[in-house]
Amino acid sequence: MTSTAHDTGLPADKDLGSSNTVFRGKGVLGQNHQQSILSILRMACADAMKRPDFSAKLQVIKRRFYDRDFDGVFLDPDNLPVYAAQYVPRRALCYYEIFSSPELQALLRERPQIYCLGAGSGSELVGVSAASCVALDDAAVQEGKPIVVHSQDYTDWGPILDSLSSAIRYKWKLDEQHIEYKFSIDNILEMSTEIEHHISSASLVTAMFVFNELFADKTNAMRFVKTMVKCLRPGAHFLLVDSAGSFSSIKVGKMSYMSYMFFDSLGQFFEPMAQSGQHLTDREAALLTEYELIRNEVKKMGGLIADINAEELDELTQSMRSVEQKLALVYTVFRSSIYAHLSQQDVVSQTNDGASIYSEQFQTNCPPFD
Repeated sequence: MTSTAHDTGLPADKDLGSSNTVFRGKGVLGQNHQQSILSILRMACADAMKRPDFSAKLQVIKRRFYDRDFDGVFLDPDNLPVYAAQYVPRRALCYYEIFSSPELQALLRERPQIYCLGAGSGSELVGVSAASCVALDDAAVQEGKPIVVHSQDYTDWGPILDSLSSAIRYKWKLDEQHIEYKFSIDNILEMSTEIEHHISSASLVTAMFVFNELFADKTNAMRFVKTMVKCLRPGAHFLLVDSAGSFSSIKVGKMSYMSYMFFDSLGQFFEPMAQSGQHLTDREAALLTEYELIRNEVKKMGGLIADINAEELDELTQSMRSVEQKLALVYTVFRSSIYAHLSQQDVVSQTNDGASIYSEQFQTNCPPFD
């Protein structure tokens, strides 16, 4: 697919008014940075949130996500504004926190070129822009080439990104000398020379909540990962953010692996920017430690189940079949005994004097009266 670039400057058809504010680093975010981010999104998504069919359209989107029908969500242009209004705010806040880490703040001060995979909805654009306000707080750092945020997606999010970038430039006064926005339409499952060029040119490649969708097509997703690792230039960085619990298994040859195990294996190609546990509170560190223990136990359980399936399944099946047949026989004999006993009880009740007393006493487990 041919790469299509969009100019994400202030759109001519959207008058956001004028502001006398100049860029003041993190000061443009105000006292509450998160609230400033939400204000940007409220401004950019105002039209979508006013739609009378917003709730109905959102339910359609959720149902298609449940069915893993990602094309049904993203290839319908009418879904995109509603999706952005619903899902971008929480992710933009999350990405702002991620890019506020000391390691990524240091990278932003170097004014990198960032290639964001599957980032058409604008979460990365907003989160990185807010974090850039903090990174460029020093006047000396503001001089030089701009930070480049290149959003990639396989469908046209241009109007959404235009609205977001316009609101950012208006409210935060981040102009082209501070940050530059680009957008291209490419399908990363159909690798092209354009995608390879974008990856090889980037200082940082991000994949934020996108691999779950990619691995709906496992074969092409694996091919993309191999190509990405090959194309990343020495010294470049790769940032993967996702929910490992939502991944299905990946089949490699005759064996199936949980996807998080595959992502863990990517560590052999990269040197971490920060060691695990840095910048965590005691509670967060303890939670991650417990998660690691649980994950290791799940791995052991997965290996044990795989061994049983490969070696002992037939034997166990035959043993269970034998037990099932014996239980069926015992159950048949037991029912026959109960039937015979009840039949004998009826005969005794009908032929003996005082049969009703005998029957009542038998049913209460009491011995009969002589």
